[in-house]
Amino acid sequence: METKSKRLEDGNVEVTVELSADEVQREIDAAYRIAGKNRIPGFRPGKAPRKVLDNHFGGRDYFLATAAEELVRAFTPLATEELDLVPLSNADFSEIDLAVEGEPYVFDFRIEVIPELELSSYDPIQIELPSTEPTEEEMQARIDALLAYDVTTDEEGNEHPAELTDEWVKTTLEFDTVEDLKERIAESIREQKDQELSRLREALSMQELSNRLAGEVPVSLVHQTEQDNYRDFFRTLQQQRMTLDGYLEQLGMTPEDFRESMRSQAEESAAMALALDALARHLEFTATEDEVKEEFKLSGIEDPDKFYLEFSATGRLAEVRQGLMRMKASQHILDTLEVFEPGTLYPVAEDEDPALEIEAESGVDAEGEDTTAEPDAPAEDLSNEADTPAEDAAAKSDAEAEDTAAAQSDEEAEDLSTEADAPAEDAAPDPDAED
Repeated sequence: METKSKRLEDGNVEVTVELSADEVQREIDAAYRIAGKNRIPGFRPGKAPRKVLDNHFGGRDYFLATAAEELVRAFTPLATEELDLVPLSNADFSEIDLAVEGEPYVFDFRIEVIPELELSSYDPIQIELPSTEPTEEEMQARIDALLAYDVTTDEEGNEHPAELTDEWVKTTLEFDTVEDLKERIAESIREQKDQELSRLREALSMQELSNRLAGEVPVSLVHQTEQDNYRDFFRTLQQQRMTLDGYLEQLGMTPEDFRESMRSQAEESAAMALALDALARHLEFTATEDEVKEEFKLSGIEDPDKFYLEFSATGRLAEVRQGLMRMKASQHILDTLEVFEPGTLYPVAEDEDPALEIEAESGVDAEGEDTTAEPDAPAEDLSNEADTPAEDAAAKSDAEAEDTAAAQSDEEAEDLSTEADAPAEDAAPDPDAED
């Protein structure tokens, strides 16, 4: 098989496929062999001569047309695979000619593919992000909560919190000094903030990348993305044994809100995908055959080798390669990300809170929580991108929905000191617990 392609101004790609005479002959022979299995008067199945079959099926052109149709059906996906094209639509064929014995066969088709847009800049992404360092207010709130845990009552019934002393922290919390306790609280706050801000970091960086996209996102790509999102959503809804009505009622959403939410998410996801593609091309990222095979193994599919061969035969490996390169581009963004304090890159008015500016832009607050309207909940709660490109290409059959919002809890955690021996009825408070 030989293939040629030409990218057209309308976003389509024109593909020409030429098949050898041997490939043509094999398909013509197969057409006769299959037809010969039919019951032909006077002949046992498979024994009727070709001339008899020609007469029985209305002429030799029947078999030449059958062979041509099968050649086009079988080699179209292989051609898109060889050209590394990810179709957005079914192939549009010109007139299909009859196959001719002893001659090569050529056919053409047009297909819409994901466009190759560019970014306005390929410099490292810069974002503003709140610091993970604890503030005095946060430190004091944690300390006050610990002191309030140990309350004594005087003769008049007045309650008095414990005093923060070296003796108290050593006796109650098994820290040597107050400074040791403060350092552990500060470390806990840093860890908590780092975990909470990780989602915000990704959301802001991906949004900034999408803002650099130059060109229009095809409506067909948005539609395809939206359909994928619906598929994922309803699959997860079914896994959680929920109904759509019950889900919408739980969130206080109307069906119109839900549809608008899914449409908006699809538009954002499609733009982000094209931006990642542009960055991957600019950085000349590739996906090797070994990496593609590894993705099938990581997907959890029962027989990854079988699925790999099926994807190869149907021209769908390009989807997996595309997913791998997008993952590499995403990782590159995070690896080269330049983070600044709020108000550094984008000065704000004195009466405005820089953290609120970041929240408004990203839809995620400084604690990593989604601050957008409830219609965004379906993507956050019930549908999630596939864990691997192979899963995505395989209809995300075994992907598990995960809760991406950072969980906030007011419950007390386990005691930080693993050696604490405080009595169960008077358990020590946890310096790590949130107020």
